[in-house]
Amino acid sequence: MATKRRRRPLPPKARAQAETEILEQGRWSGLKEQQELEARNHSERENCDARRRCREFLEGGWGSIDWIDLYDQK
Repeated sequence: MATKRRRRPLPPKARAQAETEILEQGRWSGLKEQQELEARNHSERENCDARRRCREFLEGGWGSIDWIDLYDQK
């Protein structure tokens, strides 16, 4: 059985360009609606904190989140 070839991740500059093209062409239809909801319901600081926690969770799993601090149970 032949081994599968891995895709190399895009360099940051190419990734940013691809994201810009996708957004300009409207391929991601829910993105603008999601951004409007975030802006309407939360402050920019809350949104940044939520994105950071989401990235930590995706990269490190549930053990990487300080749940006590998150829910202010100190």
